[in-house]
Order: sequence, then C-alpha cells, then structure tokens
Amino acid sequence: MSKIAPLPTVYCCKSKNRTYIRTYKNSRVEGKNYPVKTDIRNIAEIANGEGVGRLIFREDFLKENPKFIDRPVVRVFDEHSNKYVFKYASIHDEKAVEFGENQKVSGVRSVGFYYVCKEQLKSDPLLKTLQSIFPKTWDKLLSLGLFCADVGDFRADHYSRYAQEHKLPHEESLSSSQITRLFQSITESDVFNFFSEYTTALYDSKTLSRRRFWALDSTSISTYSGFLDAKYGHSKQGEDLPQVNVMMLTDERSHRPLFYEKFNGSIPDVSTVVSAFNTLLHMDTRAFVAVMDRGYYSKSNLKEILATGFHFVVCVPFRKVNEFDDVIENAQRAFICGNCYNSNVGQNIYSEPHSIEVKDKTTNKVHRHNFFVHVFHSPETAGAQTELLLKRRGDVLKMLKEGAELDGANQEFAKEYIVSKEDGGYEFNNAAFQRANNHAGIFVVLSDAISDGQTAYFAYKDRECVEDCFKDLKVKMNCNRFGVSTEQSLTGKCFIEFIALSIRMLMQYRIHNCKYNGKNPPHNSFKKIIDELNGIQEIEFTSGFIAVKPVSKVQQECLKLFRAKTPSDRYDNELAYANRLKKARKPH
Repeated sequence: MSKIAPLPTVYCCKSKNRTYIRTYKNSRVEGKNYPVKTDIRNIAEIANGEGVGRLIFREDFLKENPKFIDRPVVRVFDEHSNKYVFKYASIHDEKAVEFGENQKVSGVRSVGFYYVCKEQLKSDPLLKTLQSIFPKTWDKLLSLGLFCADVGDFRADHYSRYAQEHKLPHEESLSSSQITRLFQSITESDVFNFFSEYTTALYDSKTLSRRRFWALDSTSISTYSGFLDAKYGHSKQGEDLPQVNVMMLTDERSHRPLFYEKFNGSIPDVSTVVSAFNTLLHMDTRAFVAVMDRGYYSKSNLKEILATGFHFVVCVPFRKVNEFDDVIENAQRAFICGNCYNSNVGQNIYSEPHSIEVKDKTTNKVHRHNFFVHVFHSPETAGAQTELLLKRRGDVLKMLKEGAELDGANQEFAKEYIVSKEDGGYEFNNAAFQRANNHAGIFVVLSDAISDGQTAYFAYKDRECVEDCFKDLKVKMNCNRFGVSTEQSLTGKCFIEFIALSIRMLMQYRIHNCKYNGKNPPHNSFKKIIDELNGIQEIEFTSGFIAVKPVSKVQQECLKLFRAKTPSDRYDNELAYANRLKKARKPH
C-alpha cells in the first residue's frame, strides 16, 4: 500500500450494496447558526455497502483531476490512527488482476486467539503504553507475548512455525537472531518507564478499583546460566541451583500484574520490600495498599513503608505473634463472650489500635504512627492444631526414649516442647505447650489503613491472586527457566513474559466475571477455551479473499465470551481490489 491519496474534502454515503464518495462545500445559510453542506456531488463509488475497497471515479472528476487516472485509490481502516483513510493502491496488485493471473492460497492460519486478544486490548492501557514506550517494535513484542501466552515458554526457533500458522499483530516471521536482538534492545530503563506510564494510564482510565489492594509476593526462578543476579538462596521449589528472585505486584480485584522487579537470588524476601517501595515512590506509583504474607513482616519493614507514605496489610509470622500478646489476651477475653464471631468469614475477629515509632531520616525527628492489630480465631482450626501438636509431642518423646536419631525439624521441635530431666529421662515442657495452645487457631494481621477486621481478612485472603499469577507463569506457561543465556537478553525476555501473563490474566478475569454473574463459560478449563479459539481458521488467497472455515457453536460461544465477533468471508482491506465483487468468478 502506498501513501495517502490527496482527495478533496469528502464524506461517505452508504447504501445496501454501494458506498458513494461525495464532495461538498460548507456554506452559511440564513437562519442557521452552523455551516451547511452545499454543492454536493458524487465523485466516486465503492462496489459494496461496507465502505471499504477501491474507488471507481466518475469521468467528470477524472477530467478535472487527471492524476487519479492511472493511480488506483482504496479506502481502508488504518489501525494505527484508528480511522478510515484513502490510500494509493499497489500497481502490482492491479496488474495481477488486469492480466488475470492465477490466484493461489497464500496461507491457512488460526485466528480465534488473535481476534480475542485484539478485542481485549483495543482500549486497554496495556496496549496503549506498549505502543507509547516501544513505538517501532510494539507489534513484534505483542506478537511474542501472544505466542508466549498461548504456547508458554519457547525456544526462539519455535516462533517462526507458530507465526506461519497463527495470525499475529506483526505479519512477518522473526528468526531466532531477530528475536535475540529484540530482547537485547529492551533496557531496564525502558521497563521502568513502561511501568511508570502504565500505572498512570490505569489510574487515568479508572481501570483499577478505587479501593486498590495490590498483592505483593516473590518467587525464585532457578537457572543454569551465569547471570549476575543468579545466586544460591532459599529456593521455593527446593532446587539446588542458582536462582534469581522476582517480586511482583498484582491487583487483587482483576488479578492484573502491575509491576515486577528482579533481585539477587541470595536476598531474602523480607529485604526486597524497601528497595521496591522506594522505586515505586519515585515512579509516582501511589494510592494503594500493599498486601503481604508472613515472609515480609519485620518491624523495620513496617517503619520503612510508613516512612515512604505507602499503606500495608501484612500477616505476622506465628513465631512472632508473642510481640502482640497483650492484644491477643484482650481478644481471647472478647472471644469468650461470643460476640466477636463473624459469619461472613467464619471466624472470631478482634481489632485493636496500636502504634510504632518511625524516625524521619531527613529531620531525625521521631514520629508515632498508628496502625491496627486484627486478631482472627477459628475454633475448628484451633482444635486441629492442638490435636496435631499433642500427637507429635508424644511421637517425638517416644523416639527420644527409644534412642532414635532425630532429624533437623524434630530436633527443633524437641528443643522447644521437651526437656531433659536430671536422671537422663525426658518430660514435656508444659509451659511451651500452654503458649502454643493459647495461640492455636489464631493468626494476626496488621494494617495502617484498614480499621475494619472483615475488610482486612478478605484483603489478606485475596492476596492469593499473586500466587495464581506465579502458578500460571511457572507451571501453566512453563516459564520456570529464563531460557536465555546472556545478561543482555534477560531483561527483554522477562518483559515479554510479563506481557504474556497480563494477557492471560485479562482473559481469565473475563471468565471469572462470567461465572460470578451466574453464567457457565463454554469450558471450565482455560486451556480448552484457548484450544477452541485456535481451531477457528481462515484460508487466505492471493487475490485478497479470505474464507473462514465453519465455526462451531462452542467456538462462537468462546468468541462471545470475550466480546469478539465471529469472523466471516471477506476481502482483505489492505489489497487494491478489496471489492471486486462485480468481477468475482461465477460457478457456471
């Protein structure tokens, strides 16, 4: 397709099987306070009612504008500008039709997944930000993201085959070396600029809920490559390999991934919070409540979060709940009355204000910040924990009396719950048991912003969304290895996986909403829905005609689930003879 055709000011008038292109003049008419179209005349028409295809100019117009005699013009939809434009057509395509060249099948491609993703992303801040930060390569990055979201982790040489069989934003295939260079072109600065603009776009478009609970968690990804950040640490998968830690923020309502950052594999989770929050602060990412599990609790972390002005909901580890024994004792006295049971959560809830001193680093002044301690108690869980503790205590005592060797975990247990007597025998440490029994069935959540216990409970429980993201990434997408061997490609590969994960979460959120509204999706399995979409195929001819293979009822339901239209037979908008209906071959 050539450059824009310089037509005069025109508008289109569509009928059932024709579209008329008309020129006009704006004139002032007495009694009207707005300009009125006058001197309206037809200059061309398109041989269909859709208004897309080649313009057949009128003879009088061509006499006045001879430059259009040998320059075919088509009206097409331009996806970049999101509007219809008039362009000069390819003369090569015109000659092919003029001399009646044989038309062949140029390809058969799966299109359902592409159409669904196109519909999901057409007004989403994710696509707009991608186009803004990567204006020259966004279509290639999105194509790789779609591939990863569909197939999972990939060897670069598999993409070429996939691009031949599936419709993608970037029409041309990419070789392994081209993909590597594309990965290497993405810098850490690009990624952080993307997150900064992405968050702003999400805020401005009101895509996120006003009550923003963002789940924060991290995972370890083991690697055989010698990355700078690949170090031995506490592997969550138990693999004896160097690892890189990845921390992620996810919106609890939509499960949409919002931010990630890589860390040295030897750095524990609790030490990554301060760095991540300082980065978010200077990216102007604000107005959210970070929901964290026990691994991120420490008094120093709470002080740092409060000092930066962010808000938190964090669970206190079992071994550290004694720091709030006074609140727990007050809670237990309240639980006895029976007035603290909340049927919505199936637990007793008790909340009490608390405070912590934070030193301002710039002024050295000490400020006292208030927060709330929420104590939750489940009688059912308490009974099960106490029973388990009693059984284990008896088993370990029996092992000690029989002279059996204890493993590390049982050694720690015996050290706390069993004492040695002077005569060489053993007995129970009843004081330790009493402490554990008092805390059975209890978990404690802290928050500086949430005073209501029920809200804090659901905010903490909903943090599982970030674990779902990691499960999709590492298990369902098989991205449990980085799949690149150089430091230069690592940043780009991680970013593509983030785009792929975002696409999957957007689609799964649509499925979740379908179930929430009492409707049954075509399949309960996300993979089966993707497989149904991939079964929708189009046959592409060199003439520009596109024939759609029959679409089943289930496939139509899958498209409808994501508000995508069922494709139909048509001519490609981007070819010169997009409307050669009058010259179409007849069966007889």
